[in-house]
Amino acid sequence: GLCPARASGAGGGAPPAAPRPLLIAGRGAWLADAGDALGAVADATGALTTSTALGRGIFPRPEFDLGVTGGFGAEAAMDLVAQADVAVVFGASLNPFTMRFGALFAPGTHVVQVDLAATASHPHVGAYIRADAGLVARAIADELTAIGAAPSGWRERVDVASARSYDAGDDVAPDGRLDPRSAARRIGELLPEDRVVVSDGGHFIGWANMYWPVASPDRMVMIGTAFQSIGLGFPSVAGAARARPDATIVLTTGDGGGLMALADLESAVRVAGGRGLAVVWNDAAYGAEVNLYGLKGLAEEPMLIPEVDFAAVARGFGAEGVVVRTLADLDRLAEWTRMPAYDRPFLLLDLRVSGRVIAPYQHEIIRVNS
Repeated sequence: GLCPARASGAGGGAPPAAPRPLLIAGRGAWLADAGDALGAVADATGALTTSTALGRGIFPRPEFDLGVTGGFGAEAAMDLVAQADVAVVFGASLNPFTMRFGALFAPGTHVVQVDLAATASHPHVGAYIRADAGLVARAIADELTAIGAAPSGWRERVDVASARSYDAGDDVAPDGRLDPRSAARRIGELLPEDRVVVSDGGHFIGWANMYWPVASPDRMVMIGTAFQSIGLGFPSVAGAARARPDATIVLTTGDGGGLMALADLESAVRVAGGRGLAVVWNDAAYGAEVNLYGLKGLAEEPMLIPEVDFAAVARGFGAEGVVVRTLADLDRLAEWTRMPAYDRPFLLLDLRVSGRVIAPYQHEIIRVNS
């Protein structure tokens, strides 16, 4: 299904069996060192590529990559995914978030999964190959070369860059607080290139996953989702700083999880130093609970948090704290990024964001729960 037909001797190939091929890679493909082989398969077939949240950056041709699939994906990019007639999934479990709770693929898409699990992990999978993702990718790449495969041309016919762009948001939300979309976009423009993003758990996980790309899968550490817990962000900064001594460690956390881990803010400041940056999405609430339970009619009062001045707390621990109420307040991040790491402080950005701007992935959960 994925492999285009053998090219004819005259140089013109027959129409490919899959005019709109798609490759999806997850963390398993990264662990199998499948990136280069998957790139070769994508080139030979003309496939668009996309990855799970923990597989981002694995494909070597970003100009043909749709970014993260599922609830963190851009809407136009996910529309292209739905147009694929064949999707081959390497090293990804196809969990509900990746699958958009069943809405990722069109009903007619033929899905092939390559993984080490005993069986296919989603009912939409039409063919399952139990094998190492790297071995299979290299075997497919070799076979495509041997048969002289002609690429589909699909990826050259679509505007990938526009499809994977996200909503820029407004400077401020209707309630007068900072729009998290515009803040995330601006922060993404200012962050150092050589970065590792550490994500706590909470509503805010969508913003970093959407607006802050990373160079490879091992540079996005989703500690909150791994443990299905909040409050693990600050303690994870020290570990990331030790693991990547040359990179800037960027923490994304909420006010709820941040309060649970305040003691470890001191550890983060001391260990990461000028290579450390914390972004606190401060909406004075447990935002995910408000979205998932408050909207169902449960009393919201227990889900609300008196607004905390995290910037002042950070200064007490020897860091620099900046309260961010407008996009202009992020100019300090631009200055910080330009400074040598040894000459700058740990920086905490206390973003006073609106809780009324709900991340797209949360809208999907709300839809399913309704």
